[in-house]
Amino acid sequence: MFYGMTFEQLGGWPGALMIAVCGFVVVFLVLAVLALMITIISKVVGVIERKLPAKAAAPAAKPVAAPAPKQEDDEEIIAVITAAVAAEMGTTPDQTRLTSVIKY
Repeated sequence: MFYGMTFEQLGGWPGALMIAVCGFVVVFLVLAVLALMITIISKVVGVIERKLPAKAAAPAAKPVAAPAPKQEDDEEIIAVITAAVAAEMGTTPDQTRLTSVIKY
């Protein structure tokens, strides 16, 4: 529509400002419509959820104790971490001592 038009053909500053204002108005109207649609949809979903019968709660699963970690696995992990720290520090694993390892 305005492609290829010069500044003078748009009517100078008043015409350019009018186009900018029209663009802003269109953008904010669309944002307002989207906000209104989201509000309406959330209210409709809330009404539908209240009307539907609540499903019976599933029986809670009994907590199961986690198996104890194997000692060999822990020692291997500590050895790998020690080697990585020693390599980063430029020393040998014999010269490096880890005081604690925290699992996440």
